[in-house]
Amino acid sequence: MARQAMHAGDFLHALDYIDQVLLAEPAVAAAWHEKGNCLDELGRCEEALACYDKALNIDPFDAESWYNRGLVLKRLGRETEGFASINRGIDLALGR
Repeated sequence: MARQAMHAGDFLHALDYIDQVLLAEPAVAAAWHEKGNCLDELGRCEEALACYDKALNIDPFDAESWYNRGLVLKRLGRETEGFASINRGIDLALGR
């Protein structure tokens, strides 16, 4: 349901669904990643960054979370950290 809401651009409802998942299973990296995506779409970059960090604490090899984290960091003006995170995501995606 969260993905359907996200695809429809209804990020607030998607957040509700994701939060329900996280209440039941807080150690699901993919849920933290998707929550970060929703918050990023809503312009809530600091919160999105925290979600990507939680996802990466659970799964430090999640290339997409590293990449998206980097994009958020760049939007926050933290260019050096952002590029490092993006590069980490690319390296993981390429199996390096």
